[in-house]
Amino acid sequence: MSKEPFKVPPATINSSGEERRAGYEFEFTGLSLDDSAAIITDLYGGEIEQISSYEYNIKGTELGDFGVELDAQLLRDKKYETILRKVGLDIETFDDKKSFEKSLMEMASSVVPFEIVTPPVPLSGMHHLEKLIHQLREKKAQGTRSSFFYAFGLHINPEISSKKVQSLLSHLRAYMLLDAWIRKDASIDISRRLTPYINEYEKEYVKLILNEEYQPDLRQFIKDYFAFGNSRNRPLDLLPLFMHLDEEYTDKMLDETLTSARPTWHYRLPNCSLDDENWWLASEWNRWALVEKLADDETSLNELSTKYRELESQSIFGFETKWVGLMERWVINHG
Repeated sequence: MSKEPFKVPPATINSSGEERRAGYEFEFTGLSLDDSAAIITDLYGGEIEQISSYEYNIKGTELGDFGVELDAQLLRDKKYETILRKVGLDIETFDDKKSFEKSLMEMASSVVPFEIVTPPVPLSGMHHLEKLIHQLREKKAQGTRSSFFYAFGLHINPEISSKKVQSLLSHLRAYMLLDAWIRKDASIDISRRLTPYINEYEKEYVKLILNEEYQPDLRQFIKDYFAFGNSRNRPLDLLPLFMHLDEEYTDKMLDETLTSARPTWHYRLPNCSLDDENWWLASEWNRWALVEKLADDETSLNELSTKYRELESQSIFGFETKWVGLMERWVINHG
C-alpha cells in the first residue's frame, strides 16, 4: 500500500461539528463497468444496481454508496436516442438494443474514461481507498500515462470546514500560490495540460484574489468568478460549492447543466496514474493538505501574496521558475 500516510489538515471538523469527509473520482480505462463494480463489492461489500448500459450504483458498502459510469453525459443521459430519432431511427425498434449500446460504449471508451465515484469518506478513513487503487492496478486499469490521448484525472472533493467567505477566499488564495509548484511536483501530464480541463486562472483574476484589499461578500465573490471567464474547467473548480452556498444566484450565471451543488471544493488538477506503481492516493491528497495548511496560516498567506504580486510585476522572463523555487522553500519549511 501507500508509502506515506494521509496528512491531517488544520481543520478536521465541519461547520456542523462533524468529522470532515472527502470524495474522490477516478478516471481510467482498461476494465469493464462490470469488473469495476465487482472490485468494489469484493473490497467493501454492497449490492450492484445497474442503472443503464453506461452506469452502475453500488449500494450499501462499508464506506457508503459508489458510482461507476462511462464519463460521457451524452451516453449516460441517453441523449443519443433523441439525435437518432431526428434522423428517423428509433432505438426501441432495434432487434438487439443491448448490442447497439455495447458497441457505442466500446467506441466511446477509447477516448472517454470510465469513472469510479466514491462516497464521501471521513478524513480518518481515507486510507481504506488505497485498497481500491491497488486492486484497479492489479486488474490492469489504465490511467493518465497509458496513452498520450488519455487526459484522465483524479478529482478530490474535500468538504469545506467553514462557509465564511473569508475562509473560502483564503483557500483560493492558498491554491493560487501553490498551483505552479503542485503542477511541477505532481508532474501533471502533458495530455492534461494541453486539454482545457485544468486551465489556469487568468492573471488578472489571480491579481484580484491575491490583493489583500479584496474582501468580497459571497455574491460579489461569485460574480467576480464568472466575470473573469472561470468555468468548471479550472484546477480548483468553485461552481459546485457556489451552487451549494447560493444556488439561485449561481444558477443564473451558468450556461451548462453539468454542475451539481456540493459543500466541497472540487480539486481537478491531479493525474490518475493507476497503472504507475509509484503513484498513490495519499500523495495527491497531501498536496491538497498543503493548500489547507497555507490557507490556515494568515501571516504566510499575506506575505506570499504580496511577494507574488511584487515578483510578477518585476519579472519580464522566468517568473514561474522563480515562484516555484520560492514555494518549494515554503513547502520544505512548512510541509
